Amino acid sequence: MTDTLGKILLAGAVCVPVAGAVVVSRVSGLGDRRAAIALGLGWIAAACAVGALVAVAMEGPFALRPLRVAQIGTVGLLADRLTVSLLVLVTGVGATVESYSLRYLRGSPRLERILGSTSAVVAAMGVVCAAATFGEMAIAWVAAGACFAVVMGARMDLPGVRQSTHRTVAFLATGDAALVVALTLVTDRVGPVDLGDAAQLRAAASSLGALAAPVAVLIVVAALARCAQLPFGGWLPGTVSAPTPVSALLHAGIVNGGGVLLIRLGALASDSGLAMALVLASAATGAVLAALAAPRKPDVKGALVMSTMSQMGFMLAECAVGAYLAAGVHLLGHAMYKATLFLGSGAQVPRRGHAPVSSERTWSLPERVLVAGLAAAAAVSAFWAISRAHAYRGATVLLVFAAITVVTAAFAWSARAPRSFRVGTASLCAVVAMSACYGVVVAVVGVWLAPAMPLAGGGSVSVWWLLVVAVVGSAASRALRARPVRRWSTAVLTDFGRPRVEPAASR
Repeated sequence: MTDTLGKILLAGAVCVPVAGAVVVSRVSGLGDRRAAIALGLGWIAAACAVGALVAVAMEGPFALRPLRVAQIGTVGLLADRLTVSLLVLVTGVGATVESYSLRYLRGSPRLERILGSTSAVVAAMGVVCAAATFGEMAIAWVAAGACFAVVMGARMDLPGVRQSTHRTVAFLATGDAALVVALTLVTDRVGPVDLGDAAQLRAAASSLGALAAPVAVLIVVAALARCAQLPFGGWLPGTVSAPTPVSALLHAGIVNGGGVLLIRLGALASDSGLAMALVLASAATGAVLAALAAPRKPDVKGALVMSTMSQMGFMLAECAVGAYLAAGVHLLGHAMYKATLFLGSGAQVPRRGHAPVSSERTWSLPERVLVAGLAAAAAVSAFWAISRAHAYRGATVLLVFAAITVVTAAFAWSARAPRSFRVGTASLCAVVAMSACYGVVVAVVGVWLAPAMPLAGGGSVSVWWLLVVAVVGSAASRALRARPVRRWSTAVLTDFGRPRVEPAASR
């Protein structure tokens, strides 16, 4: 594959969705065929992204830099293992959401507006993932938020959409403003910053002097707002009123943007201990509160929203400790998994409720603890032996995450499973097999992404703090599941920034 072809494919992954947005919103002569053409262009963009990934795998990193703009630098797109992986994710999710929208919203007068805005979001997020300069990335970041606001407000006739759209715009605009101010400070002090040169990025962070900490905090604020973490978490729960395809796009392509920002701008943010401590405190608190609030949600989409907030908190905490590879693996996996759950949420409605308890004898509490411990030990051993996670910073993050997940699942399973040696042995083997598969995935993705990941900065928090948060949070989530605590955690996450409606005066 030639270098020219790789650049064409890279440009196509970003520019083809723009063509789709233009076709849907501006070309009226095509009639009802506009939606189908936009969908086809979406899949072409995804194919271009896959082609760019193949080009990087065969020839190594390359860049497309067609234009130089004052105060921004030589704008263009970078293709390395991280950026093309993110491009494949964004374009693939975008095309899948457009395909679902074409069926889900068939006959709706807002279909073309949603498809056009979705294509624009995909294009903007593609630039965020692959931008060659900080200025280009910031502009695309703001554009992605604005385009999503258009998608979010496409069905203002639905109950609650107008209020949730206004709330979303307010919170996202706060984060966007913080990033723009950070860009202004950096450009004024050191000039345009090239994201493709790790040495220049690190030198720019060193040249900021007294402005280094404010810039890092502003970048962190932008990431927290986009990931719906405290104190900016109030906008995400309201988005459940949006159509299901919009929710899938949000949770798989927009909310992850905070992780993309911290990974790509790691050198500008990670040298500030204050900024990294702020990320850890906010993200860890939000993750625990969201985990406590999720069981209280009676609806499928509401529970998935809280799950996203918890997962985004954990991912940002990984960035705070400098475990960027773990955060990258988490980001890719969460986006694909959550898009699948949202697009399939309608099928889960008949399954809600309590599963019948088996009439057979169940496991006692000591036996459940023993089963959970054995499952965790076996799972961690299989994961550690296969994943090669020990070669990366923050490997203990993945290890503890896997252990806590297995303990929680095994403890919940043993509460309802019949007490049987055969059933227990089969379940333990299944846990080991799944952990080994997870280890294989982490190993493959880790080896692929590792060369493109930034190094941990001097301000990165010790990994042991994240372990403390994970263990304490897991224990607290079990001990504090009383109804008043769950109600309080839900209120903390959702009520901040909600407009207060005064009761009507009695006559």
